[in-house]
Amino acid sequence: MRKRRPDGGVRLTLYSPASRGGAGWYVASLAQALADAGADVHLIAPRLVPEEREPAGATLSRHVLIAGKGGLAPLPVKVARTAWRIGSTFPALFGGRRRSREILVTMFDWLPVLVAQMLWIRLLGGRLTFVVHDATPHAYALPRRLRRVEEALLRLSYRLPHRIVSMTETLREELAEVYGRSVRSTVIPLGAFDDGVPGEMPGNGTVLVFGMLRRNKRILESIDAMRLVTEELPGVRMVIAGAPHAEDPGYWRECEAALAGLEDVIRTEIGFVPEERLRELLAESDAMLLPYEDFNSQSAVAVLAAFSERVVVATEAGGIAELVRAGMPTVPIARPPTVAAIADALRAFAALPVDERRRMGREARAALVDHLSWERIGGAFVELIAER
Repeated sequence: MRKRRPDGGVRLTLYSPASRGGAGWYVASLAQALADAGADVHLIAPRLVPEEREPAGATLSRHVLIAGKGGLAPLPVKVARTAWRIGSTFPALFGGRRRSREILVTMFDWLPVLVAQMLWIRLLGGRLTFVVHDATPHAYALPRRLRRVEEALLRLSYRLPHRIVSMTETLREELAEVYGRSVRSTVIPLGAFDDGVPGEMPGNGTVLVFGMLRRNKRILESIDAMRLVTEELPGVRMVIAGAPHAEDPGYWRECEAALAGLEDVIRTEIGFVPEERLRELLAESDAMLLPYEDFNSQSAVAVLAAFSERVVVATEAGGIAELVRAGMPTVPIARPPTVAAIADALRAFAALPVDERRRMGREARAALVDHLSWERIGGAFVELIAER
């Protein structure tokens, strides 16, 4: 029988290995929203960075996991730390299961470890809800000769949960069509990444490319598009900020090679971007560029741009299309997002008067405030978990 609080509210354990960046922000916001919605929440995760993100409340308890892979430590130390970090999740989940039958999992480090954790939860008699951010990896982690093994583990990770929560309707459809998971599959959106507006849009023509530097974000094409329009649009500049995709490090090397001769119009900040610096980058920009393709999830970057009152220059891929339907204005990029299509969108952005850019930014935020409110999202999760 499902364990409940004495007052009839839902008890649950929320597990995630995420601790920083957008992933850590999501975990912190979700834990707080669940507690605010009346759930008794036991959070198993590393200490969140920055520390101000740590959720709090009378109905929220905490198990802190170690974080990181050892940084610059010697390889044996890093291996030992990683093994301890992974191994410690199993007794932590056992403790979480003792507190509640309902276990909510979001984010993961390695697919084989995730599947092992799911099997452990099932063995303990837990009811598992898995929040899916991307159904298909943007790049596979295992060697090509093990591709079938990785694909089989991916399918298993969608079969083991009792419930699946997708960020978008297109993601839910992909899970049904590609992976055969259609029952007990629910859409609950990402939620607002709202740290307030970082100041009035400067009107300087700067376009920010931010986040994990993956192929599906068409960063290489964006660089080539800037090369195409740089003489035509002298008032437009680009900043690329983020970390290369760990499973596809060669992609950023391709992008770096394409930057030759564009040092005056494209600036880069490569590596993890702390929240304080991200806020500064947003304050220094007019727009966020998102020429995404092969993408069915929700874009935390688009949500962040909208809540920062910046213009969103984007394709209507995956969850971005759902944000547009919710009322978020954009400068559209035609699909597929070729160099020419991105260049056309940059021209359209540059043609907007500054007052029009600011109006679009204000409208984007206003359109999503209620649609992506954490109060609504926390309530939706509690209602879902309370169902028999």
